[in-house]
Amino acid sequence: MGYTTVRQRLLSTCMVLALTPAALAQESQQTDEAQAAPADVNFEEIVVTGKIVTRNRTASVSPELTYDTEFFQKFEPISAGDMLKRVPGVAFTSDIGEYDAPQMRGMANGFTQVLVNGRPVPGAGNDRTVLVDRIPAEIIERIEVIRSPGADIDSQGVGGTINIILKEGATLPEGGSIRASGLYTAKDKELRGAGAISYAGRSDNDRVFYSVTANIQQRFNAKKFVEETIVAGDFPNSVDGRDLFSPDDFNASVADGRAIQLDSRENLDLSLNADVTFKVGDDGELRFDGFYIDTNRDEREDGTEWERDEGELVGDKVTTQDTEIRQENFGFSALYEGLISDETSFDTMVRYSQFKNTEDSYDREFDFEDGEESLDDRERELIASKDTEFAADFGIKREFDTMLLKFGAATKFKDRDYGLTLMEADDFGELDIESESEFGVKEKRYDAFLVGEWQLGNGLTVETGVRLEHTNTKISAVGEADVSNSVTLLNPSLHIQRDVGADGQLRMSIARTVRRPTFDQLVPAELQDEPDDDDITIGNPNLAMEKSWGLDVGYEHTLPANGILGVNFFYRKVSDLTQLVRIGDTEDGGLYTYNNVGNGKTYGIEFDVSTPLAFMGLEETGFFANYTRIWSSRYDEFLQEDVRFNHQPKYVYNVGVTQNFPAIEATTGFSYQKQGLARSVFFAEIEDQYYGGNLELFIEKRFESGLVLRLTANNLLNAESNQAERNFDSLDDMRAGIVDEFEVEREQSSRVFLLTARYNF
Repeated sequence: MGYTTVRQRLLSTCMVLALTPAALAQESQQTDEAQAAPADVNFEEIVVTGKIVTRNRTASVSPELTYDTEFFQKFEPISAGDMLKRVPGVAFTSDIGEYDAPQMRGMANGFTQVLVNGRPVPGAGNDRTVLVDRIPAEIIERIEVIRSPGADIDSQGVGGTINIILKEGATLPEGGSIRASGLYTAKDKELRGAGAISYAGRSDNDRVFYSVTANIQQRFNAKKFVEETIVAGDFPNSVDGRDLFSPDDFNASVADGRAIQLDSRENLDLSLNADVTFKVGDDGELRFDGFYIDTNRDEREDGTEWERDEGELVGDKVTTQDTEIRQENFGFSALYEGLISDETSFDTMVRYSQFKNTEDSYDREFDFEDGEESLDDRERELIASKDTEFAADFGIKREFDTMLLKFGAATKFKDRDYGLTLMEADDFGELDIESESEFGVKEKRYDAFLVGEWQLGNGLTVETGVRLEHTNTKISAVGEADVSNSVTLLNPSLHIQRDVGADGQLRMSIARTVRRPTFDQLVPAELQDEPDDDDITIGNPNLAMEKSWGLDVGYEHTLPANGILGVNFFYRKVSDLTQLVRIGDTEDGGLYTYNNVGNGKTYGIEFDVSTPLAFMGLEETGFFANYTRIWSSRYDEFLQEDVRFNHQPKYVYNVGVTQNFPAIEATTGFSYQKQGLARSVFFAEIEDQYYGGNLELFIEKRFESGLVLRLTANNLLNAESNQAERNFDSLDDMRAGIVDEFEVEREQSSRVFLLTARYNF
């Protein structure tokens, strides 16, 4: 039976399970409605319900989508990444089964901004990306998807901004929750665990509110990787080698080289989130909050490689790589909100955050026949980085009869230290330092903003704003002189909201956003053998920010029974794009640096719907779907023609159904996610990435005692990613379309099953 047929039947089965006859749902609803509703809302009712949950409506003038944690909870997400894969326009192009670096509108590498509680946080990498797979879903209250920013938030999100709001005692009802989970992975047939406890409370006089959530969880991803390299000249009719790829039949392979790799990634996450809020006088609130996340990650790669010799593939070598990763980050903040007068409010915050990352990778090679280790092929790579931020901000808001005025300022001091050590072995296997590189970046930000919002009558609201961002950067590298630069940008925004009838809203937004250079692009130190052998790449401390003008036009309509439907068109014109360019020659290669060259644009349409199917007579059936189609174009210096933005899929969509059975206090449902081809262009290489669809299924049973059992199954279709690379001998060959070799890869992950018990009190 073909893979497509199996996939179609499995999807059809999920539809049947979720879309049960309306008569049963209707009967269950009548039984449920006959029960008396409690007078007071408690924690159990907030966390565990049998109702259909849709995305929230927002009062913001700027285009923003908001999802409470209840929208995701039935699928028992482990992390913020598991939650974000369901929201409109968010793609992930990392390894299969990994949801770490979200890409709004498919835009990667710093084009998407991630905030926590409305403020930027440091990340592990030099590209400023915040990895969200370490943020446990258990500590999250809601997720905001900001398509176009107002002037009161950081301007960095060209593709958009994701704001992760953590739980806060002042907004939660009193009560608690205990969760215990068992995670079973089909690949290694082992059981792993997770547990969490949450509690929110308040004083008897409602003057003090607090909450605390502690979480421990194991995450595991096992993958199988098959790669073949094929001489392109031997197969002139093949476009990219995918038609020649033989991952499952060794004897049918026409490859010049073949590799199989088994990859396992074992994670242990510990986290704590806590806050306390004090009422100050009649109108003030003082809140202290903090979070701590610690991740220990062990990666193991076992590889076997073959090379063609006299027409046959013969064993070449066996490889292993062991990597230990330790990531620790925490943050503290204090926020005061109060009234200066009946018309004027004031808020101020100070915060400190830190991120430490260490990686230790050890590579070894063994003979294919006798297993003897090649001692002089041992290699070790050590990475250590530390990122600290101290920030403070304030805002003042004044309300008038028909307008609202808000202004404020913010400052942030960021220090980043990074070190990389490469070690190689001698003939006896003793490791010696081959190269060391260290750099430090000090970044000082001084921002100010002004926002005005006007109520113009007839359901028309206009918000205008401007944000001034001044950045001082100092870069220090071992063996190089310190360099500094300073830049000031003025980023305006305009948002218009118009009510259309009783149930519709039309929004239009224009905003200027930026993408800041990655830290390693700024460091004026030489990097050997990059981008190719005998080449040298040197950073550019004067690299400018990429700047974008963006337009969003959208319509949102309220559907019966709390449903909602939305459609949005977006356009981004990006200038000063950063690319690696050749600026001279070395003895045997080229000298390269990063420069701002050319412009680009991306645009598309976003559709989402989240609604009960009451209009079809299915009051207990929920349906959600979203689809984003993306086009883009930029000038590439390597290929010297227009191409898409790197790693940006052509489309991304989600669809799902949930079905409640109130008579037996049960719910079931499924979700399916898919994204399209993503093409990337690098030095002498064109890479196409294809992703299979991910199917998830859940079954939930609720008990009167407050206990909830959920069984969730992830990756039921055994999704795979396929990568086809066209490699060229030189840039001239690349521009002429003369392919040297095809490199075709397939990566498969494993089915994962999660049984969760929640008890609410």
